[in-house]
Amino acid sequence: MRRFIVGLLTGLLAFNAAAQENSTETAPTSPQLWKVCNQTSYVLRLAIASPVSGKMTPRGWTRIRPGDCATPDGTVGVQRFIYAESSRAHQGGIREWKGNTQLCVADTDFTADATIDCALQDLNTRGYIPVSPDDPVTSFVEEREFGDKATTAGIQRLLKDNGYEISRVDGMSGRRTTRTISKFLSDHELPKNLSDAEKIDALEQVAFNYVKDIGLTICNKSEEMIWTALGLRRRGNWESRGWWSVAPDSCLQPFTESLTGADLHLYALQEDTPEDPENEDPRPDRKLISRAIQPAQFCIAEARFSAMGRENCSDQGYHAADFRVMPTDKKGVTVELTDADFAAPSAVGLRR
Repeated sequence: MRRFIVGLLTGLLAFNAAAQENSTETAPTSPQLWKVCNQTSYVLRLAIASPVSGKMTPRGWTRIRPGDCATPDGTVGVQRFIYAESSRAHQGGIREWKGNTQLCVADTDFTADATIDCALQDLNTRGYIPVSPDDPVTSFVEEREFGDKATTAGIQRLLKDNGYEISRVDGMSGRRTTRTISKFLSDHELPKNLSDAEKIDALEQVAFNYVKDIGLTICNKSEEMIWTALGLRRRGNWESRGWWSVAPDSCLQPFTESLTGADLHLYALQEDTPEDPENEDPRPDRKLISRAIQPAQFCIAEARFSAMGRENCSDQGYHAADFRVMPTDKKGVTVELTDADFAAPSAVGLRR
């Protein structure tokens, strides 16, 4: 009897071990979630593209604070693409982390079909970055790699965006940063014991309103679509970039830094629609009148461009154009452009 019981127990243990082994072999494994980390000093929003029901599907947006990680709707082991841009609360315009794969985006939350042209879906395009199927973590960084100091760098950046005196964004939590964030909380009657995440959220919300009152806002009071470009000096170097489109009876803010002491110039083209578009060829765009005896010249191109320097434009494959200087005695200015601000069509169309 004793040998029988021992044999029975041995058999049961062997049966259980085999069952567990078979269970391990057949149990489905959960797909590994893809993690995206923000190691920059900017609040980012992410758009991704990955297969959904066998079809590549761009979609967005996922907000991610500096120093945080997120798990967007994507898994490891499949082809994915990602695009990121900074929050509009930051001064200086939107920064992009982009690649060369053109896929759809929208200003608000969206889901798109990569097999259909973006314009047919009333969507814009951006250059997405391809992500290796085996990559479990994707991190966004700046030229200065903040790493685990990104949260502090983000707070410093947003304090600066709100007009507080921050000498540099370095991710180091010193007395000046501590005093400045305390002043911000006091100025806006916020609790002193907010978490870092709550501080970033509050700073971003206040910055949205602050940025609206600085920089350059362009309002189109004409009858046609306007395309704008900017020329400016940044870190001692001249550059020009464009194009931003402004529809009739709408406004756009292409420059979100204080104009005080800035060296900013504006160029614009106005579409000239034929009276009978079906039977008449497109007309050259009308160009902005500079109104200066010696206008400042910058380089422009037909399509979207970013040109360094303002001399020898033709040698770089660009065209030279006369820009209008913007005032520098105020933090912000709104320029209203009417039909009278544009001259007769130029001989060459320089925007499409």
